[in-house]
Amino acid sequence: MAVSLTCKVVSGGAEAEYPVTPKVEVEFERKFGVGIGKAFQEQKREHQHYLSYLAVKASGVVVKPFDAWLDTIESTEVTVTTDPL
Repeated sequence: MAVSLTCKVVSGGAEAEYPVTPKVEVEFERKFGVGIGKAFQEQKREHQHYLSYLAVKASGVVVKPFDAWLDTIESTEVTVTTDPL
């Protein structure tokens, strides 16, 4: 079963979706020292926001440092999609 993650970010009333690529997954896991699956079992909002931040950054959008970026967004949402092979 293939699992993919997508992050939706709302900023300035506009909504955009960004894929969670392998690069984003690894950068997240290195930052927090825990796998994405386990990180989301703990349900810390920081994990959700940081994953979204990394996904936006990896898409090529120029972003401020994380704490400053938080001031520019209204919300984030992570969607998990499973695709049985």
